[in-house]
This record gives sequence, structure tokens and C-alpha cells, in this order.
Amino acid sequence: MAKSKAPIRKQKVKNRSKAKSKVSKKAMKKSASKKKSIPRPKKIIIDTGKLLKMEESIKFVTDVAGEKGLEIFEYLINKGEMEENKLALALKFERANAIRKYLYRLYSKGLVSYIKTRKGSKSWYTYYWSANTQRLVFLIKESYEDEIKQTKKSMELNKAEDFYVCGTCNRRYDINKALQNDFRCPYCGSVLDHLEQSQVIQDKQSRIDFLNDKIDKLLKLVKEK
Repeated sequence: MAKSKAPIRKQKVKNRSKAKSKVSKKAMKKSASKKKSIPRPKKIIIDTGKLLKMEESIKFVTDVAGEKGLEIFEYLINKGEMEENKLALALKFERANAIRKYLYRLYSKGLVSYIKTRKGSKSWYTYYWSANTQRLVFLIKESYEDEIKQTKKSMELNKAEDFYVCGTCNRRYDINKALQNDFRCPYCGSVLDHLEQSQVIQDKQSRIDFLNDKIDKLLKLVKEK
């Protein structure tokens, strides 16, 4: 009787191993199908021609790195990645060191990036620079959003304050500033007129609408492919 039970147990073990192998094969197929179904990341394309014509773009880059920095940034956008010495030569800088200070200013805001390579262990590093237009779009958008937040906060404060305006030079003053100057404009001496709160709030709301419109136009320059 003992001998007849032994092969039955072995058969059960074999059946279990076959079942496990079938399960593992199914799991592998499922995991493989999942891997295939993962979508590829979309490529972001920016209309650089329109972006560089925007006053905000020109002003932002110029504020960061000056007119020379703007020239470098535009050149990298048009020409693509470029080795540092060739870039300096193309833009008529005396040497690479002269162009680096502008590149580093742009780099501090993420407007350009670089990779460095060298041939052999004893040679100098060679730097290749490229422009990041996507970063410029983000920074301009962020500045608009920050101004919108500040304007909304000031709108809440305006609801509890009085304002006065000069009819001659159109300067606006809060109640404290108006009192300090006996309700006269400190620049031209004209008598200040009381400004209705509703008008102040309306002006600020118009500014918010204007900035939101700017953001919409900016985002239209960005496409996914």
C-alpha cells in the first residue's frame, strides 16, 4: 500500500509545478502587454519665432543678461546647440571667457543649459550650450500669475480703503498719502479728487483680465507632438 501512494504524491507535485508554470507564463504575458501599452512622452514644440517677437520675452531676457545676453539666446535658438568657442567666434567675442558671463547669467534662470566633454584624461573640458525656450515660457507665465495673485490681494484691501486721484497727472494716492499732502498732488499741486472704490476695483479687475489674456496667448505658442 505504501508503494502505491508514493507515485500519486509525485504526480500531484508535477501537476502543481505545471500549474505554477502556466500562471507564471500568464503573468509574464500580462506584464509584457502592460509595458507595450505605456504611452511615449509627448514632445513639446514651441513657436520660437512668435515667442522672440513678444515684448515680454525681449524684456525678460534683457533684464537677466543684457542686450548681449539676448543676442546669445536668440542665436542659440536659431542655430541650435553650439560649442562655446565657436559661439564666441560667431558673435565676435574676443575669447570664450568674454561670453561666459552672459551665458552664466542666462544659465542662472535656466534659459540655457550645457553639456561638457573632453577627449582624454589630460585635455580641457569643451562646453556645448543650448537655449531652453520652454523655460522662458514658464518664467513669463509665472510672472503673470504672480501679478494676478498680488492684484487680487490688493483688490481686497481696496474694499476697505479710500483713494484719491490727481486730475492733472493721473497719479493715485491712498488716504494717508493724501492727508500728508493736504489733498494736493505733491508733483503738480493740483487738488486731489476722491476716487470711488468701485472704479479702483474695476481697474484692477481689468488688469487681471488683461494678464489672463496674455497667459492664453503665451500657451498657444506651446504644442505637444
